[in-house]
Amino acid sequence: MASALEQSGVALVLLDETGRVAHVTAGFARTVGRDPGELVGEDRLSWWLGPTLGPAGADDPGPDRSAAPPAHRALLSTAVPAGSAVLDAVRAGDVEVDVDVGRADGQLLVAHVDARATTDGGAVLLVRDVTAARAQAQTLRTMLGRQQAVIAASPDTIYRINLGAGLVEWTNTGGASLMGLPSADRSLPLAVVHPDDAPGVERAVRSLRTAGPGEVVECTYRVVGDYGDERWVHTRSTVSDRGAAGQPVRAVGIAQDLTETITTMDALAGSERRFHEIFARGPVGMLLFGLEGWIHEVNEALCTFLERDASELVGAPAAELVDPPADPCGDGGGDEPAEAPTAQALAALLEGTAEVVHRERRYDLPSGRTAWAQVSLSLTSSSTGEPAFLAFVEDITARRNEAERLERAALHDPLTGLPNRAKAEEQLRTAVGRTQRRGGGCAVLFVDLDHFKDVNDTLGHAAGDELLRDVADRLSGLVRTGDLAARLGGDEFVLVCQDVADAKALAAIADRVCERITIPVDLGSRTVTVTASVGAARTDGGLSPEELLAAADRAMYRAKAAGRSCWRAD
Repeated sequence: MASALEQSGVALVLLDETGRVAHVTAGFARTVGRDPGELVGEDRLSWWLGPTLGPAGADDPGPDRSAAPPAHRALLSTAVPAGSAVLDAVRAGDVEVDVDVGRADGQLLVAHVDARATTDGGAVLLVRDVTAARAQAQTLRTMLGRQQAVIAASPDTIYRINLGAGLVEWTNTGGASLMGLPSADRSLPLAVVHPDDAPGVERAVRSLRTAGPGEVVECTYRVVGDYGDERWVHTRSTVSDRGAAGQPVRAVGIAQDLTETITTMDALAGSERRFHEIFARGPVGMLLFGLEGWIHEVNEALCTFLERDASELVGAPAAELVDPPADPCGDGGGDEPAEAPTAQALAALLEGTAEVVHRERRYDLPSGRTAWAQVSLSLTSSSTGEPAFLAFVEDITARRNEAERLERAALHDPLTGLPNRAKAEEQLRTAVGRTQRRGGGCAVLFVDLDHFKDVNDTLGHAAGDELLRDVADRLSGLVRTGDLAARLGGDEFVLVCQDVADAKALAAIADRVCERITIPVDLGSRTVTVTASVGAARTDGGLSPEELLAAADRAMYRAKAAGRSCWRAD
C-alpha cells in the first residue's frame, strides 16, 4: 500500500510527535516543487501561505471558525506555522482548510488541507491541489460580471487606491485586516508597507499612474500591523477612474494573503502500519480490491460518502463503485473520447503502461441524493503480497454543482428563464452539424414582437416584462424534445428545430408560432393582444449556422415589410 500511495500521486505530509517533518510523499514534493530531502526534518510548514477565502470571494470568507478550538484559530492565523502548532490543533480535533501554497519556483497554488492526529502523537496532512477547480469556477463567474474590473483577478480582498494621494481609500472588512488597516473605512497611507518592500510598492504605484486601459499591475510585499506583526500580500491592480485628460486617478484590485505558506514538508514514516492508518483515517474515500474484482477493504470516509456500511461493501464487486459512467451522448455524436473500461484500465496498471487512472462518475445514494466523485485507481499489494488495486474516491459534488449552476446562469436569460443567445448559437451549431451528418433538415425561426415598444410606453416596463415572460412560456410549450426556444434580447426570440423534413413541415411550425403568440394576454389592468413578425429558414446541411440564422433574419424583415403579424420563409 505504501508504494501505491507514492505511485498514486497523493500529496501527504507526516509530522512526528515533536512536530518535525518525518516524511513526505513524492506527490507532495511535486506539488510544491521541492526535493523531499529539503523538507524532512523541518519544524515549520514553509509552504503554508495562509487560508484561502471561500469560492465566492470577499463576500464569502469561508467557514466561520469563531467557535473553533483556540488551537485551531491559532494555527489558521499564524504565518508559516510551526509543526508543533499543527499538533496542538489536531489534538483538539481534525483540521480542514483551503490554503494558498507557494511552490519553490514562485508559482502559487490553492490546496485543500486535511490534518489529523496519528496514534503515535504525530499528525498526517493530506494536501489536494484544487487550483484548477477554483480557476474553472472563476472563469464562469467572469462570464457573469465582465463589467467589474476586479473579477478578472481573484475573489479575495477588494480595495480602492487614490493614486494621487497614495492612500488606500477603501477595502472590504477582510481586506482591512490583510492589508494592515485597523478598519474597513479608515484611510491610511501606503506607509504600512514594510520598509524593505516599499521600493517595490512605489514602482507598482508609478506603473499604475501610467497604466493603459486593461493593464494589470502586480506586486508582492509585506505589511506591518499595529504590534509589529508582518503579513505577506500579493496584489493585482488596474486603473478604474481617469481624469479629464485621461490620466489614472484611482485603481481597484484584489489581494491574497500569502502569510501562512507552509514551509515545512511532512513525511510519511514509511511503515505499512502508518500507511494503513492513513487508509483507515483518511478524509478521502478509499477501497482495496483484488485481481478477482471483489472489494477487500473500505475506509470510514468511503462509507460516509456512499451512505453505506462497510459490511455492505466488503465482498461486493468493485466495478459497482469504480466503473466509468455510461456514454451520455446516446447517439454517439459526441466529440469526447469514451473512458477506458475498468478491465482495460486495470490491465494497463498491471502492465505498467499507466501508474494511475483517473475518472469521474456519478453515484445515486440511498438517501436519494446524487453525488459525484473523482476515482483514482493505482496498483498496490494485498496483505498476502498479491497484486491488488487501490481506489481513491474524492467527493467533488459541490464543485460539480457550482460549475453547473454558474454555467446555467451564463447561458440563460435572467428575465424569462429561456436559454440566451450564446446557448442558442451553441444549439444551432449542434443542429446543423447533426443535419450534415445524418440529413433530415433543421430550421431556425426568428420571432420579433410587433409594436412591443407601445406596451412599454403605455403600460410600463413591468407589464412589458410580464408580456415577454408570457411569450417565452408559449414558445417553450411549442418546441419538441431536442428543439430549443431562446431569447436573443429585447423583444427578439429564436426557435432552433431539428428534423424539419421539408418546407411544408417548416410552414406548420411557423403557423403554430404565429397562432400561439396572438392569444390575448392578461397584464393585470389590461388585456392585450400582440402579434409577431416571424422569419423562417431551413437547411438540408448546405448552410452554415451563421448563414441559416442570417436567412431567418432576412425573412423576418420581409414579414415586417409585408405588414407584420405574419411569417415569411427565406
